[in-house]
Amino acid sequence: MFKFLNSYFGFNKQQRNGLLVLCIVMFLLLILRLNINYFITPANITVHNLPLIEQGIDSAYVSNKNYKNYHYASNKKPAQLFAFNPNTVTEKQLVQLGFREKTAATFIKFRNRGFIFKQKEDLKKIYGVSDYLYNQLEDYIVIEKSSTKNEEKTSGGKKSNFILELNSADSLQLLELKGIGPSFAKRILKYKSMLGGYVTINQLTEVYGFTPEMFENIKNNVKVDPSKVEKLNINEADFKTINKNPYFTYELTKLIFNYKRKQNLTEESLKTLINDEALFQKLKPYLEY
Repeated sequence: MFKFLNSYFGFNKQQRNGLLVLCIVMFLLLILRLNINYFITPANITVHNLPLIEQGIDSAYVSNKNYKNYHYASNKKPAQLFAFNPNTVTEKQLVQLGFREKTAATFIKFRNRGFIFKQKEDLKKIYGVSDYLYNQLEDYIVIEKSSTKNEEKTSGGKKSNFILELNSADSLQLLELKGIGPSFAKRILKYKSMLGGYVTINQLTEVYGFTPEMFENIKNNVKVDPSKVEKLNINEADFKTINKNPYFTYELTKLIFNYKRKQNLTEESLKTLINDEALFQKLKPYLEY
């Protein structure tokens, strides 16, 4: 063989020896690769953050529990369903029904402030109650009907024979109005603060998102007391205070302050500056000089 290699490849003796050693090494590596698993003992595997598995609890149970916890935390799937009365249910029971702890606390706080659930849909007024959670609980909500003297209700479950004074009403009282939820109650109060109070119920239509249909639903249940309006002294108020009123544009406020640098405003001079009779009449109840 060596003679053949020498004659064909021209290998000398030293090269032939090197080739032989290389073949032997390759053969040994192949044998080692095929049998390496018999010589290595795997290290112990430690799984972190899964204490239940370390204690020997079935992993399928753990996975199922984690799945439930995830949906519980996201209000996707109540942990336990049972009939309940929102006017008497406890905070612990709310958590069992699938409420987050924070939402359950808000629920109880909302009720303790005097709110009474009169229909199932009232649960949607609680901040944090998702549509998905409400749909899961709807069939389990039980509201006992109670007779209240001299109180009639509309088909929607709201009072129909009461009058609410807008300038002294709080958010809970506003929720008694048909079609008014927490969002619009907040907007009504915010706009009242910006104006300084309502002088007519028609100003509700100026609230962002307030539709004519909503106004028709509640116009017979609201009134205003103009004496509760906070007056704005146009000659003493600063720029920011004046511009806070939604009836004053930024340009009009600048015009007023340029005039005030020379002399105080009067009703007539302000009317001339505004040069808009309709706007002046809207502002008139809020100003003093």
